[in-house]
Amino acid sequence: MKHDLYKLAEQYHLSNSEQALLQAVVEAADQNAQYSVREFAARNYTSPAAIIRLSKKLGYTGYTDMVYRLQFLLQNEISNRTHASHITSFIGEIPPEQIHSFLALLAKNRQSPILITGTGFCAPLRDFLVRKLLVLGYHAIGTNSYEVYENNALQAKLVIAISKSGTTDTIVKPVQDARRLGMDVVAFTGGQHSPIAQQADPAFILLDDKILDDRNLTANYFYARVLILFEYLMDLSLDPRDTPGEAFPAANLP
Repeated sequence: MKHDLYKLAEQYHLSNSEQALLQAVVEAADQNAQYSVREFAARNYTSPAAIIRLSKKLGYTGYTDMVYRLQFLLQNEISNRTHASHITSFIGEIPPEQIHSFLALLAKNRQSPILITGTGFCAPLRDFLVRKLLVLGYHAIGTNSYEVYENNALQAKLVIAISKSGTTDTIVKPVQDARRLGMDVVAFTGGQHSPIAQQADPAFILLDDKILDDRNLTANYFYARVLILFEYLMDLSLDPRDTPGEAFPAANLP
């Protein structure tokens, strides 16, 4: 698995060749390969001196220290993934077919504009989803403008709608227009039988702790659940091997 080393490369001002060499070191550490510095250099068509220079530049004492510490970091990353059960217990029961459907839609629309709509307290969620998709290479656009959805001049094929109630008029109309024009719609909502949920496939139904609190005067974890679920889905999109094959266990949600 290729790792994103952008931050390290920027922090330590690595050249392109140093970035490629570091990627090779990380991949070897990930596979728990036990190469000596000379063996590793030979396998990667470089010199032991270049590897040692890289390790020093990154703040390690040498090649062995670099590999050991990188293996430790990678093991921590694997351990953190085991906490997924805690995440899914907070999200609730999400059928695996919905997850597979969402991931398939993302893959299908990798090169097409993806429109994201959300207003009010969901507007920050819309902006987060846009930024997340953009850094992952998708063409995401956050907009609630009716004109964008009425004629689909951007030629988008997928709309992601976020609405706690699922009945917000300013979101219902874009969703209806999208469906009328044959676009796929994904919804994150607390309203299981709402117009938005009925138009979407898949519709991720998340617990709305305070259905009657329209102004959000009290604590409501619906918005946090949307973020957690979306991050979980994005993680699965990067490593499909972790995609569940059966429904998450029912949760005792707070």
